[in-house]
Amino acid sequence: MQTIEINTSQNVKIEYQLAGVGHRIFAYAIDLIIMLVVFAIVATSVISEGHENGLPIIQIFVFFWFGFYTLISELIGNGQTIGKLAVGIKVIKLNGDELEFYDYFSRWSMRMIDIYASIGSIAMLLIASNKNGQRIGDILAGTSIIRKKSNYGFSLNDILKLNLNSKDNYDFQYPLAKNLDEKDVILIKNLLYRKRIYQNAAHSEAMVLLVKKLASILELQRIPDNHEAFLSRVISEYIILTR
Repeated sequence: MQTIEINTSQNVKIEYQLAGVGHRIFAYAIDLIIMLVVFAIVATSVISEGHENGLPIIQIFVFFWFGFYTLISELIGNGQTIGKLAVGIKVIKLNGDELEFYDYFSRWSMRMIDIYASIGSIAMLLIASNKNGQRIGDILAGTSIIRKKSNYGFSLNDILKLNLNSKDNYDFQYPLAKNLDEKDVILIKNLLYRKRIYQNAAHSEAMVLLVKKLASILELQRIPDNHEAFLSRVISEYIILTR
């Protein structure tokens, strides 16, 4: 599985799994089914009511509904259509910035070339061969599509939520966490994630050793009893202190 490293506005690097061709096709299939169902309902309604201009109405609806569904859905869904939401994938900026209208528009404007005109073959070829999993629209917009959960068990939204309080109002328990190296913090998060997924003696022992080491680095008088809560708190305070 290909991965991509995103540097957030808080200067924290997060490694995500790129959405594969299969995930993107499945998401598109869900969206296509939704579009067809809604079209069938609207067309049936127009025909059954016997509108004098029924055909032009249906044609206009088809143009706007099929043409702009993806653009509008991603705008409203913050990078996710209904299909992407169902599959658990999302559009992001490679530089970690928030998506703007221009980014969504750039991706959407190229669909005619790399998806519709080539029956998706250009898009699939580029996604499979590009290190960032990008089709033409993504390259133009500087975006890609990732699986929402990062390899280290936290998402961009999780990090942003940590900054609701200012440094002055935050009750820091481990102020020396700011001296940790970013790679150390990622190691902590990785161990937390693996410990929760794989409940075994090896990970439990590794966590005990890590907690003892951190307690020494942070100059604590005693080793915290709740290891997972301690490690999570250290990560949170590191992010806020170094944002």
